[in-house]
Amino acid sequence: MYGVPKFRENIFMKYKKEVLLSVGAAVSIATLVRFIPSPEVAESLPIESELDNRVVIEEVKPIIGYKVIINGAEVGLIADESSIGDLVQKAYDSLVAEIGYDPEVSVEPALIPVHNGELTLDSSTIVESLKNEFKLAAGTIRTKAFVMRIGDDFTITLGSEEDIKEVLCTAQEKIVNTNAYFEVNFDQNEHSSMIKTPKLLMIDPNSVQPTLSTSSNDEPEEIVSEDGTLPPAASKATETEEDQVEEEKDIEPGTLMEIEFAEDIAIVEAFVEPSDIVDVATAVELITKENEEEKIYTVESGDSPWLIANQNDMSLDDLYKMNPELKDNEKYMQVGDEVVIMVPEPELKVETKVEIVYNEPIYRQTVYVDDPDTYVGSSTVIDNGSDGVMEVTAIVTKLNGEEIDREITGKERIKEPSNKVISKGSKPFPVKGATGSYIYPVSGYVITSPYGYRWGSFHHGVDLALASGNPIVAADGGTIVFAGWKSSTYGYTVEIDHGNGVLTRYAHCSKVSVKVGEAVSKGQEIAKVGSTGRSTGPHVHFEIRFDGVAANPLNYLD
Repeated sequence: MYGVPKFRENIFMKYKKEVLLSVGAAVSIATLVRFIPSPEVAESLPIESELDNRVVIEEVKPIIGYKVIINGAEVGLIADESSIGDLVQKAYDSLVAEIGYDPEVSVEPALIPVHNGELTLDSSTIVESLKNEFKLAAGTIRTKAFVMRIGDDFTITLGSEEDIKEVLCTAQEKIVNTNAYFEVNFDQNEHSSMIKTPKLLMIDPNSVQPTLSTSSNDEPEEIVSEDGTLPPAASKATETEEDQVEEEKDIEPGTLMEIEFAEDIAIVEAFVEPSDIVDVATAVELITKENEEEKIYTVESGDSPWLIANQNDMSLDDLYKMNPELKDNEKYMQVGDEVVIMVPEPELKVETKVEIVYNEPIYRQTVYVDDPDTYVGSSTVIDNGSDGVMEVTAIVTKLNGEEIDREITGKERIKEPSNKVISKGSKPFPVKGATGSYIYPVSGYVITSPYGYRWGSFHHGVDLALASGNPIVAADGGTIVFAGWKSSTYGYTVEIDHGNGVLTRYAHCSKVSVKVGEAVSKGQEIAKVGSTGRSTGPHVHFEIRFDGVAANPLNYLD
């Protein structure tokens, strides 16, 4: 209200810059429009060189379509560039439908605008060209096949399910050597329609005759003698071949109860390189080929490194390489220790359960009775007796044909055993020492060769023949000065010093019952009749020597 009035700026002066620019632009546009010729005039104008450098502005033509270019070649026209995506997808889907799987490749065609001319559209040609390009990018076309995995790391590829079944059937028969008890069926995995598991289904079980090795831990029960005393261990009668009862083998064939693959097997349908597919014969060979696998062996009583290696078809050096600590500590190897071994096994493992029926012996018992008329230490079999028979039913489990378990499911006695009766001497020996008279060392003998010359040489004794195993007794009391293997001529021999330079010799024995330095009485058992050394049959060669000189024994025997 007071002071100098406020200055108001003129509107033109305030915006003079903007006004001047707008006026200049309008003048420029008017000038350009004025000098652009009409189409009729333009056709009559001379070429550029004749236009005295005047500027000519061409009219911009619209895009009417696009050329589709693949690898430098035109494959067709499209009206709109946005449609190329649909054509690419259609071509890719067509290829996937043809080959059966997604090759996971990509193709990016180039587009060139088209401004004039007649536009002929052919989407099918473009799709086919794109499909061929995708196929080239995919390379080798894979084939539908079946990949079988056995265990954790073995895989093999075959062309069809029928090939898989044939391989499993053939391999199983080759490994466990059974007949056509089964067929292979595929169970579908509940989590994936692509994964199948083969099962062995029994269709016509037949009899099978397994090879069995029956054994029993039952030892013959020893019975005390009638006087209540236990007979001495040395007086047990040794059974001859006639005494032994041969164990009967299976009396009925076995029946296959179960058969199955012992390892996980999975079959997957997949698209693979054609070169990965193998034929049935090759697949069977690969599956049944024995490859060495590491296993743990538990040391048993009586084992040694050499025995373990030998039983598992290994060299001792290989066993030491796999168990370096064993070489320096083999003397301290204990029952229950674990040793790494290599065991040849095929890839496929088949487990079978077979019910078998077989006989095993019920061992006879041995009964001893005292004989007061024979010296202590002598024995005679009165009744050999016989073993009984037990019929056993068992389920035998085998892995690849090798028995791994046996479950006894039933036993039935079909023959009772009868006791073996042995008479044992209870008569005490006479006072030890030489008596000066000599008895025959055996009884029930036949003289087969007397003292004197024979076959071009001199025979220093007399041969008394009888069955092997009969007792040989001392001709007189004395001291044992030799007991054992004498030579290739005499075989097992016993020599007794009777004092005063008298010595008797008993040769070709099968068993020696005394030892050097032992004092024996007349009639005491010292050996068993045999045929060791240079001998034509079981007999005892008996000599009597005075101060080392052989005499005719028949002149001194009572």
